[in-house]
Amino acid sequence: MLKIYQSNQINFLLKKICTKIMTNKNKNIFLEEIFLIDNLNIKKWIEIYISKNKNISMNIKYFIISKFFINLIRNINHKKKYQIPILFKKKSLQWILMSIIRDQKKCLFLKKYGIFYKNFEFCSYMADIFIKYIFFKPELIYMWETEKKNNSSKTLYLWQKKLWKLIIKKIKDLKENNFTEIINNFLKNKKYISQIIPKKIFILSFSPINPFVNFIIHIIKNITSIYLFQYQIYDKKNKNMNSTLVFFKKINILPKKKIIKNHYCVKKNFFLINLIQKKFYLFYNIIYLTNHFTKKI
Repeated sequence: MLKIYQSNQINFLLKKICTKIMTNKNKNIFLEEIFLIDNLNIKKWIEIYISKNKNISMNIKYFIISKFFINLIRNINHKKKYQIPILFKKKSLQWILMSIIRDQKKCLFLKKYGIFYKNFEFCSYMADIFIKYIFFKPELIYMWETEKKNNSSKTLYLWQKKLWKLIIKKIKDLKENNFTEIINNFLKNKKYISQIIPKKIFILSFSPINPFVNFIIHIIKNITSIYLFQYQIYDKKNKNMNSTLVFFKKINILPKKKIIKNHYCVKKNFFLINLIQKKFYLFYNIIYLTNHFTKKI
């Protein structure tokens, strides 16, 4: 089950969090809850708000959103003794790229595109770019590996695709999985995931959930209850995220039909916010929350 609450008022979201987190607490008040957040500074705000409104200190374990889902992938990586896959490690990708650029014959295509690649900065930069592709353009990586037709004919993607394939060859030499295999392995191990994943997951995000994490959420939403609280100033959908879901639905990795019982969204937006708040909405709320709580402590 996936329930999404979206608002441009943090108080509305915090009240909803309190309501949901207290549901069925009479049965076991010491039951540990799993809470995913953008950064650990938000932890104090949630704890203070719950304690002041419910007069109780909850047993909550906090995780960074992306790290939680990477660890979930790691937990089904049986071949490598539950290690995080190399593709999610920037330093590992850097050294793989360093080994690739040493071979001048393999890197001739980079010269063709006018890429200056014979330095560590290039390797560091490209490692960072490829990890960002995994999180923000997972469908692009999937198309590169499966040779799916890509409508984009950008020169940028042509040489990056060739470089990615060289990385995958090195990864295979290390007996590691590529991105497509990681996804397929995750899908095949749903039963095992259902045994290790918490029964309830709360997520509070001040920025849009990246497409890769959103994709994982849609895979596991039928085996756990997920409550996603999103702070957003504009009532607009994330095009990046939606295009990713559409792509994986087209290739039948995600179900095409929407199941209303397992997925619904509640939106509550207040539009009496001035132009300055729209431009600096996150900064404004951080100052507001800090002042609000520090005055009362």
